[in-house]
Amino acid sequence: MEDFEMEIGIMSRPAPGAQTLPLVREAVRRPMIKIAREIGGQIDHFPERRFVNTDGALLLEEAGLLIMGTPMFRPIGGDLVAKIGARHGLNVLLLRFDSYHVSFDLRIRGLHEWLTRYRRWSRGGGLWFVPEDDGGLPYVRATRRGLIISSHAPFGNARQREEGITAANPWPLEWEA
Repeated sequence: MEDFEMEIGIMSRPAPGAQTLPLVREAVRRPMIKIAREIGGQIDHFPERRFVNTDGALLLEEAGLLIMGTPMFRPIGGDLVAKIGARHGLNVLLLRFDSYHVSFDLRIRGLHEWLTRYRRWSRGGGLWFVPEDDGGLPYVRATRRGLIISSHAPFGNARQREEGITAANPWPLEWEA
């Protein structure tokens, strides 16, 4: 057992000179955990024990989803996070914090580009990620079994869109970075 624990410790350290995201502060980690709980399934709080360069991330293994967070402005960190997701065959949900709200970037296997500047949307249950502006980008439903891409909006009109975004993004103090 002692050898196994030692091996885990070595695997969790990035290689010398490897790029890493900044240390995830508690104020960033709380919203990551909240999103993971909303999506559902068992949460691995220490994926770095099995997956290199995932320090500070959360893993929803059933969903094949790595949840990461950063206070860095877009596109900083995007290339690194995309490589981490691709290396481990995982979709990635990256929470980006700026001075007044959280937005989400999604890197989904099979798509070669990031889906950026998404917002949480919820109404009557299910959690969705919708683009900040409806410019023909896909909508993404988050379930405990994975991310589902849809060309159809989970709302019928602009009012329902705003109501769902408002309901899903109340931004209580625990969400502030």
